[in-house]
Amino acid sequence: MATYDLSAIKAALTKGEKGSNSNTGGAGFTKTVYWKATMGEHDIRFLPIESSTGEPFMTVAYYDKPLVEKRIVAPFCMGKPDFIKEQYEELRQSKKHPDGWAIAKHLRSKDRFYAAIIVRGEEDKGPQVWEFSKEIRDAIYGILTHKDNVDEDMLSTTDGYDFTLTVTPAMEGGKPKLWNGSPVKNINVQPRKKPSPLSKDKALVTKWLAATPKFEEMFGRQCKTNEELTEILENFVAGLSGGSAKPSAEGTDHNATRGADPASTSGAEDQLDDAFSDLT
Repeated sequence: MATYDLSAIKAALTKGEKGSNSNTGGAGFTKTVYWKATMGEHDIRFLPIESSTGEPFMTVAYYDKPLVEKRIVAPFCMGKPDFIKEQYEELRQSKKHPDGWAIAKHLRSKDRFYAAIIVRGEEDKGPQVWEFSKEIRDAIYGILTHKDNVDEDMLSTTDGYDFTLTVTPAMEGGKPKLWNGSPVKNINVQPRKKPSPLSKDKALVTKWLAATPKFEEMFGRQCKTNEELTEILENFVAGLSGGSAKPSAEGTDHNATRGADPASTSGAEDQLDDAFSDLT
């Protein structure tokens, strides 16, 4: 049985924008380890995950600055009630307020993507979690759906492929490009030429698979209630009304967290209270 659904991957490629870190698998690996791609080359192997969508990677939508100081999981992506998402859609489509979209953009979620991986040379750490961007997700999905690969299960644990990540610094004006003081990375992903087993040790494979994080459960537990989301939004609106937005300090913070561009305020924000009044 294939470890992923090609039709789900193709659908994800064509689709437009629309509190626990513990590993639930056990099997000797009790803590979720987040992996960051450092400069150089890395060989990794993607692990199959439990997925209701059929995709091999997990998509998680986040709310971030300026709405909150530390990003939080947007409950709608987990199939849960989401007051902020409701207000975003209402404002975005509202004809009552001329600045609806200018205001709604501050409530827009941003997607990040997660894979469970084995890092070659770090097998003793067991399954690790790699967070990456849509561009990287699309590049890998493009490989999986390429006409030369559609008849293979490239992520099979028995005869799938390792992938090589080549990480180099992004350059700007002859110098490494920086974001928030850290170098911006270019990441190239390519499959190895020959298939191979995840490991020749079948017992170890079983152990790794049992310890693979259950992403939907893990991120689902991080979702805030509608009451908490309402409070976050009210605090944000109050901050704008007072002339200075003060994002909530609540949020998700782990070593894979990426900062978002701080959104600039505009005259439209002064009308935010009126806009929400129109929708309630």
